[in-house]
Amino acid sequence: MHAVATVVRTLRKRLRLLLLGGLLAASPLWAAPTEYQLKAVFLLNFARYVTWPVSALPPDQPLDICVLGRDPFGIHLSGLEARQAQGRAVKVRYPDSVDAAAGCAVVFIAASEQRRLNAVLRALSHQPVLTVSDIDGFVEAGGGIGLVTEDDRIRFDINRATLARDQLTLSAQLLKLARRLVGDVER
Repeated sequence: MHAVATVVRTLRKRLRLLLLGGLLAASPLWAAPTEYQLKAVFLLNFARYVTWPVSALPPDQPLDICVLGRDPFGIHLSGLEARQAQGRAVKVRYPDSVDAAAGCAVVFIAASEQRRLNAVLRALSHQPVLTVSDIDGFVEAGGGIGLVTEDDRIRFDINRATLARDQLTLSAQLLKLARRLVGDVER
C-alpha cells in the first residue's frame, strides 16, 4: 500500500509540474494564472493522456482541440498551437456546428451550449471525440471529462462509460488523478 501511495504522489507531482510548465511558457511570470489559462493546459494534458483509435487520427494530421460555443478562453488557447500531443502538432479550431466539431479529437463544450447540451452530446456520441466541459453535471449528462472548481483548485471528473463507448482510452495516471470516476465500464 505504501508503494502505491508513493507512486500516486509522484504522478500527481509530475502532472502539476506539466501543468505549471505549460502555464509558465504561456504567461508572464508576474501574472497569476487565470481560470481559463489553467483549463487550457488541462485540455492539452488530456490530449496527451488519451488514446484514440488509429482510424480517428490519420498519420501526419494535427490533433484538433476545438471549442464549441462562445469561447471562454480568449487568447489562452493560442499558446497550445506551439505544443504537441500524441506526437502531433496541436491545432485549435472553433467549429460553428456540432457536425463540424465531430472531426475534432477534443471538444470543449462552452457554457453557452448548456441549453442544448443533451443534443450536442447525442450528436457526438459513438464517435472518437473527447468531450470536455465545465458545465455543472457534465459527466452525469454523458460528457467525457468534467472540469470542476473545488477549494479554489481545478479538478476533473471522468465518465468511464462514455469514454469506453466512444473508443477512447485514458492512461492509468489520468484516472488516478481524477476527483471522481462515474459510469461503469462493461467488460
